[in-house]
This record gives sequence, C-alpha cells and structure tokens, in this order.
Amino acid sequence: MSDSLDLGPESGVNSRLAVLRQLTREPAPQPAQEPLVPGLFFDTDPEAPTTVTVTSRPGELLKAEFDIAGKARWLGLHINLTDCPLDGKMLLGVAIRSKAPLSQTFRLCLRNGREGGFDDIFFRKTAIAYTEPSLHLDALSLADHPGLAAPAPWRELILFFRPENGAIDLQDLRVFAL
Repeated sequence: MSDSLDLGPESGVNSRLAVLRQLTREPAPQPAQEPLVPGLFFDTDPEAPTTVTVTSRPGELLKAEFDIAGKARWLGLHINLTDCPLDGKMLLGVAIRSKAPLSQTFRLCLRNGREGGFDDIFFRKTAIAYTEPSLHLDALSLADHPGLAAPAPWRELILFFRPENGAIDLQDLRVFAL
C-alpha cells in the first residue's frame, strides 16, 4: 500500500505554533531572543531597554505587552521557517487572528538568510489589530521573488510591531504554502 500523506512544507512551523497554543503561561517577562517554544522568539532593539511580558492560555497563541524605555528602532516576533522549503510553490501566506486594547498596525516580513547577511521581503498589506478580534490574510507571490525558490541557510517570518508601549493579543497564526 502506498501512502499519499503530504503535510506540506509549512507543517513544521504550524506544529510549533500549535505547541504554543496548548501552553498555559502566567504573565512573565520574556527575554529578547529566548525561545517561547523552539523557533519562536521576540527580538528587541538593544539600544532601547524593552520589557516584553507574555501570557498564554490554551487555545490562543499569546498576549504580549510592550514597555519600551527610550526610542526603539524595532520590535519583532521571529518565527523560524528554515524547515519550510519554498521550491515548487506558488505563494507563501499567513493568516492571523488578533486584537489589541487600542487599534494598532504591524508588518509581516519574510527574512531570507544568505551568506554575510539577510534580505527582508515585506508582505504587501499592513496588518491591523482592532479592539475586536479580526482576521488578517496576506501572501507573497513567489514568482515575484524567484530567489526564494533556492534553499536558504535560514529563513524567518517576522511580525514587526510598532516599537512603542502597547499590547497585542495574537489569538491564532497559521502559515500556508501553495
């Protein structure tokens, strides 16, 4: 008997996100670059002391509160996509359900590692977290970025939040490749 099971290249990242959705985590500061689960971490501008307080409840991804002293240049949630090959795919997409105490925007970026650095490719749409739960859906056409078909030393999906005091509730996030 032949098996026809193909979980898709995004199954690894979605599995890691599923682990986070199952966790109970009381509010606690999350040090920059320390994994919440393997392959998922916040990164902050080292020149602006930042406290990221993370809470997690089963069935939801995470809530994060940001307290930034000074003027930060960036604040990002990094999600490892190294095990998500894009060769032979038409697009890479993201679906996010979120809300925030005050409406706020954030940007999605695919960071593609290369020798000596990286290239950032931003998704077309700006995501908005409203005061009520809302869904954001966006995708990168890989035909517009032919270099993404080649293997990369590393690859990340980054959610770049506004580098200022605030909070966001990421209720769910899924990655898909078609």
